[in-house]
Amino acid sequence: MNQLSLTSILMFVGISWGLTAPLSKIAVSTGHHYLGLLLWQIIVMILSLGLLQITRRKRLAINLSCFWRYLLVALLGTVLPNSIMYKAYFHLQSGVMSILVSVVPMIAFLLVLILRMEKFELRRFLGVLFGIVAIILIVLPKLELETIGEVGWIFLALLSPFCYAIEGVWINKIGLAQLDSIEVILGASILGLVTLFPIVLMNGLWVSPLKAWGPAEFAITCSSLIHSLIYISYIWLIGKAGVVFASQVSYIYTASGIGFSIILLGEGYSAFVWSAVILMSIGLVMVRPSNQSSLN
Repeated sequence: MNQLSLTSILMFVGISWGLTAPLSKIAVSTGHHYLGLLLWQIIVMILSLGLLQITRRKRLAINLSCFWRYLLVALLGTVLPNSIMYKAYFHLQSGVMSILVSVVPMIAFLLVLILRMEKFELRRFLGVLFGIVAIILIVLPKLELETIGEVGWIFLALLSPFCYAIEGVWINKIGLAQLDSIEVILGASILGLVTLFPIVLMNGLWVSPLKAWGPAEFAITCSSLIHSLIYISYIWLIGKAGVVFASQVSYIYTASGIGFSIILLGEGYSAFVWSAVILMSIGLVMVRPSNQSSLN
């Protein structure tokens, strides 16, 4: 597959992912617990991907090699980052969350350097520094007594892209064995359900789909369906083009997330946030691979 096709898929994934930002904000705004919403998301993903797997007439592989890949994606790609994001969405603007999540390729670049999977490039390292300055610009106005609490949520939210980056680098390093992207996400979702369901049920956090649906229920369902589609596309991209190329989806996600947040939520942003967007965009362009040889 040529670079134009890969870039087109990257654009589709980024724009679609951006739509999930305001939808997630709507989902958490009505008081549902974030673990209940996460369980709802996992169930929707299992139903949609399971139906797709049935139509393909393929059985889900169950062996030790596949289990570790399911566990990796379940923990670092769904349960941990999405729990953090749903919790942080309640306290932060949707657009700000879109900026914070976009640091995935920067973290991924640092990780591949540490693991010696790629050579050091000054340009890309400077891009990481631009990203750090962008985060400082977001945090700086919050360093006042009445808004200091938001700083903690900003740093907590940064754990989410850290999880995604580790997941991407790890998958890029060990591969998917005999699994394809649909199978690995479906297996991870089933494992996530088994892990999360008893916790949600015992603590009374279950969000029943049998009650009358409001904006939150429709938002989480739509977001989950989109998430299923973009997640299998993202995992596929990692396998086809490498983690650094695939993680560039983050800057498309940022622009899309901010745009959809303005349109759907009427959010407005300070000069600090817009400056952070500019710096983050420059940083992400600098971090991207310099030539086609970076595609695996």
